[in-house]
Amino acid sequence: MNIKQKPLYKMVAADEEIIFVVEDNANVRGAPGTPHYKVKFIAEIYLTIGGNATSTLPSDKIATLKASPNNAGVGIFDFSRILEAYVSPDYLGGETIFWSGVQYYSKYNQSNYSDARPHSIHQIDEFSNSRKGVRNFAIKFSIEFATSQTGTLSTVAGLTSDAYYIHNAVRQEDDTIAIESTTGNFGYNYDFNNFVIRHSSAKFLTNSPTTQYIGSADYHTLAFFQESGIYTGANTLYGNKVGSGSATIKSVDEIKIQFYSGGSTTGSLITLDNNFLTGGHFANGDQAKNKVVFVGVGTGNIAGAGNTVPTNWDYYEVYAKDDALQTVSNTYYFYNQCDGMGFEKFRVTWLNRLGTWDYFNFTKKNVRKVNSKRETYQQLKGTWNETTYKKYGYQGGQKTFSTNSKEVITLQSDFVTEEASAWLEELFTSPDVFVLQERSTDKAAGLVNNILNKYVQPCVVKSSSYTKKTTANDKLKQYTLEIEMSHNKRIQRS
Repeated sequence: MNIKQKPLYKMVAADEEIIFVVEDNANVRGAPGTPHYKVKFIAEIYLTIGGNATSTLPSDKIATLKASPNNAGVGIFDFSRILEAYVSPDYLGGETIFWSGVQYYSKYNQSNYSDARPHSIHQIDEFSNSRKGVRNFAIKFSIEFATSQTGTLSTVAGLTSDAYYIHNAVRQEDDTIAIESTTGNFGYNYDFNNFVIRHSSAKFLTNSPTTQYIGSADYHTLAFFQESGIYTGANTLYGNKVGSGSATIKSVDEIKIQFYSGGSTTGSLITLDNNFLTGGHFANGDQAKNKVVFVGVGTGNIAGAGNTVPTNWDYYEVYAKDDALQTVSNTYYFYNQCDGMGFEKFRVTWLNRLGTWDYFNFTKKNVRKVNSKRETYQQLKGTWNETTYKKYGYQGGQKTFSTNSKEVITLQSDFVTEEASAWLEELFTSPDVFVLQERSTDKAAGLVNNILNKYVQPCVVKSSSYTKKTTANDKLKQYTLEIEMSHNKRIQRS
């Protein structure tokens, strides 16, 4: 048996074709004069978060598929529809790595994640590994056949694929796909598209502009692939470019944050060390949850980690360094977004197309309204079950039995750049959108508030269309977004 075609790179998106083609000419045809019947290729899918799926442990098997040989005598499998069900967005912090017999966690306000004190992924002080967004998988192939039309099926073992990783990203039809001319293997080259943190032009896992706007107590995370991989070219983790020095592992060792005021630095240079003590992971390894790491870089995250946000600042820079102290990412600029000139600010966060989170503040005229649907009944006048009939003014007529009310908010942005205009399409089309509240005091009279309900509030985008605006067509670009809060307002029944 031979794997004739497979994904070109080891990291694949959940929403893309994950094609394997296998051939076994001898067992498909059989020997001369003794053909094989009822031939089927068998594919067993193994998936894990904590190890290498090529170990094919029985507890890691999630599905068994069969395919008949096509006219060319090969079996073609697309595993995407099955594998995509096993990755999902990272909503929470939590367990990050089990190291030397100790379980480590992400932190919020310098306290470990726990069931009694959970926190969302947006609120992490420093780092958190992906819990739900990445899985490791491998495919074990075999073949079955009978030596006569009525004979018993026999199974012959084949081979097991390499280990691959699937993460909760989507692929667009116009994304540039690399194809290997000798094999037909194809895949999305993350390194070619600058999503691997190993040089100063590399991007975090977002399509956002490198210039962002943020308030004085806003939460914001960036995410990144933890390692660049050792080798280059086909069959590598992310498809690193072939070139001088390209085989060097460039793991993110630390994130740097520097504030500026009036063109000069203000406050100390902040260093976030990426290791298990801070909720991150530096070393390379098989575990799927270590492949994608989140880092908290918002003003709310910085304060929560115990670092100082200067009183006066215009903007701050965020960038990554490796263990040789070389800058291995692009620099992201976060400009101080003053309160919205008397308007109520709404910060929204959404699941982006790379499976991580993006953020945007709507700071102009934001309008709240409540839509209500009422169920009514006709109430009798007077008392009919007492010794005398009494008539009261509050009784009788049409009454409301229950009210179903939801809040609808129309958000308006400030003027944005053409780059930001293209990026905001992801907000309008995202399946997961939340309103994110500013960092504030959680404790009152020694009690801990429910910080999940307090900070992260689910909503649904109600805007049915999105117009991508350009400078040539539209000059100034401003957007209106209508959202409906997911939870009903609680109202008593009469």
